[in-house]
Amino acid sequence: MQSFRPLGYNDKVIYLVYSEEPELARRSAMKLLKKEFPVRDETNYINLNFTTSSIKEIVDEVSFLPLGAESKAVFVENCTFLVKPGRAKPGTGSQKKKEKTVDADLAALAEYCKSPHANITLYLVAYSKDLDESNPVYQAVKNTGKICPALVPPRAGWIDFAQKFLKKYGSELNAEAAGEVVDRVDGDYGRFLGELAKLSIYANGEPVSTQTVETLVSRKLEDDTFVLSNALLKNDVASALSIYHDLNVHNVDEVRLLNTLASQIRFMDLVSFLYNAGMNKDSIARELGANPGRVGYTLASLRSVNPPSLEKILEGIYQTEKAILSGEEQPRFAFERFLANFQI
Repeated sequence: MQSFRPLGYNDKVIYLVYSEEPELARRSAMKLLKKEFPVRDETNYINLNFTTSSIKEIVDEVSFLPLGAESKAVFVENCTFLVKPGRAKPGTGSQKKKEKTVDADLAALAEYCKSPHANITLYLVAYSKDLDESNPVYQAVKNTGKICPALVPPRAGWIDFAQKFLKKYGSELNAEAAGEVVDRVDGDYGRFLGELAKLSIYANGEPVSTQTVETLVSRKLEDDTFVLSNALLKNDVASALSIYHDLNVHNVDEVRLLNTLASQIRFMDLVSFLYNAGMNKDSIARELGANPGRVGYTLASLRSVNPPSLEKILEGIYQTEKAILSGEEQPRFAFERFLANFQI
């Protein structure tokens, strides 16, 4: 058995890595793991995910070395027990799911972190912008381990990474095309990596142009839906159909598009309600946690629209989604019918 740590090693054997971008947090933690444990197998490496595991399982795993092993790594993903309530990244597991966690288990893990095993390295990975610093485990790791925020890089960093990524696969990506990729993924690090991989396969060693990026990388659905909803509110059905057909090039899911469109219409309804209640643009933006520019643009779009019209649109969206999910109509036909028959 290869020895990864000399006996008696006891320096930074606990790492707490966190980021609001799950893939960024995971990759940062895996980079640390691969550096310290380049060779891993079932005897010296345990991977847990708090979505399906418990704190007690973590405590159990860090409490012993396997027979014949001189070191061990325990990698725990999605540590929502370290996140402030309500701050967990959407889609990474629910805080409510862990409400029954026994306080004694958390206390036991915190106690272990105060005096960790010299030859067991614990990697705790959390998907959140910030953590609960009052948490006893956080406090213990702060004193005996290393807390590593995986910061989302600035736009220039994303562009540089994209260019280096494509270069590694023999393709050239100029700054303009790289910037287009960054703008289209809108801060989604996991999607960013996936789109770069797709571009590298498509390019096959050839240069990647901005036009290629526009063809292969779809814009964020919410942005397209915002443009689509404004076209509808202007009764510009032709433009709405054109936007939908552009989305279809990227195999858009009509049910998801309908849900996103419904969210946009509900946002408009909220803005309308608050504005009629006497609030100005900046106050509405603060109340809804929205971009003031988006609120201002929405208010401009609402000048010729009344609340009953918004309710009528939502009803049309509901009926269209119902027709698709029940199998009465094909998704594309149902959505095109919804747009073609649209009127306020």
